[in-house]
Amino acid sequence: MTSLDRFSALLLEWNQIHALSGVKNLAQIQTQIVDSLQVCNFLKPFNTCLDIGSGAGFPAIPLALHFPSAHFTLLEPNAKKIAFLHHVKSALNLQNITLKRVRLQELSPIQVDLITSRALMNAQELLHLSDPFLKAGGYFLFYKGSLLEQEIVSLPSERFVYGKRVYFYRQKEIL
Repeated sequence: MTSLDRFSALLLEWNQIHALSGVKNLAQIQTQIVDSLQVCNFLKPFNTCLDIGSGAGFPAIPLALHFPSAHFTLLEPNAKKIAFLHHVKSALNLQNITLKRVRLQELSPIQVDLITSRALMNAQELLHLSDPFLKAGGYFLFYKGSLLEQEIVSLPSERFVYGKRVYFYRQKEIL
């Protein structure tokens, strides 16, 4: 059994009791894993990543398994979700993960190469709050939903300065 299979089984087990996410079966979990890893083909190399609002572990857990030499800091203020993430970290022996039960606004200063987030808040607010944590030359990777076009249009152009790049990823809609 692969680590991603073990993660899927753990999520399915915990989700039945704690309602961590909307996934109901292994097929839906696998879809979320594939969605999390689709970006690996265009990510430039990075050593550190901050995942904001980690929830049930997407995209951070699949990315941490795919990039074992990078260090991931996962932020999740919800007690039951952070408990699940601690369990996953222990069960999968994920030494490249640090878990913090805080909101972004409460995080002590750190500097990372990559900042990820999945459907947490609008892009403009997320950029504003997370920008101080991104190293010069680093980049943002936000997994966004159906409001992506409106959020991009509303972004001020000055958010794309200082050598930082913003990437948005949206899963292709299946008709």
